[in-house]
Amino acid sequence: MTTNSKNSNSQNSNSQNASFKNNSSKNLDSIAMTNIENQNLEQISAPTNNARAIIIKVDDLGLSEAVNHAVIRLAEPGLIGASSYMAGGNISTDDTNCLSELKVDVGLHLDLTGIFPSALLGSLKPLLITSYLRRLKPLIVTDIINRQLDRFADTFGRAPVFIDGHQHIHQFPIVRQQLIKALDTRFGDNNDSAQNAICARVTTPLVNDLKSQVIYRLGGKAWRKLCADNNITTNDKFGGVYGFDADTEQLSVLWDQWLSAAPRTRFLTPGLHNLATHLAPQGTYSQYGSTTPAIHSVPLG
Repeated sequence: MTTNSKNSNSQNSNSQNASFKNNSSKNLDSIAMTNIENQNLEQISAPTNNARAIIIKVDDLGLSEAVNHAVIRLAEPGLIGASSYMAGGNISTDDTNCLSELKVDVGLHLDLTGIFPSALLGSLKPLLITSYLRRLKPLIVTDIINRQLDRFADTFGRAPVFIDGHQHIHQFPIVRQQLIKALDTRFGDNNDSAQNAICARVTTPLVNDLKSQVIYRLGGKAWRKLCADNNITTNDKFGGVYGFDADTEQLSVLWDQWLSAAPRTRFLTPGLHNLATHLAPQGTYSQYGSTTPAIHSVPLG
């Protein structure tokens, strides 16, 4: 589960495409907030409406039926508003329809180290080394990207709302350049239109802990610049980084840190549930090997 902060000067207008817009006039119907477009200026400016501008997203949709159901369970009460799909996985038509009805923004979770069959499939470390040595073959990378975009379109009947990467591989050298080219080829014209523009996740740290900095330094700055140079709108900051052995008490402390660091906005009302949830974690990290595990319940009260 990841937390992405929004630039506090952004304003919400289009509720369908919620995720990952920075300094934009649309697409902020995100997770912990609700649209107050029809309220007057006095209401918007009131201190009680000084909400935190965040997006809460769950990765690895499609990894297993348990993950799919967990995403839907979290979306039903409005605890999340976005999820990214692994094109090598599976999801039923009923589940995709349910996510659409719940207005969950679904993006592509670009995968070179998880479950998508390809010539590059392997663990993170060899891919990272090969990428930084510039030994990845661009044509092979482009083919894998296009096959995953095709699979997403076949599954959901549309383009992804946003792009991110499993284990953040979308920001690695060669991968990021080929991804930008593929997105420009497919969606370049759409990115001139705010309504149909595709977005991307960047990893600029929301909280400057060591792990967040390591993730960002592995291509995050270069990826953000590529997005800016190619008119691809992104989230402002990236949070939700923690050790896989974190328990609910540690996660509660982390949530306080993330929410305290997230920018405030006068264009959204607080929508995060104040009552404690009764959603229990389903599954463990060990069940999923190197991939992101099932969702943990987080105390929100």
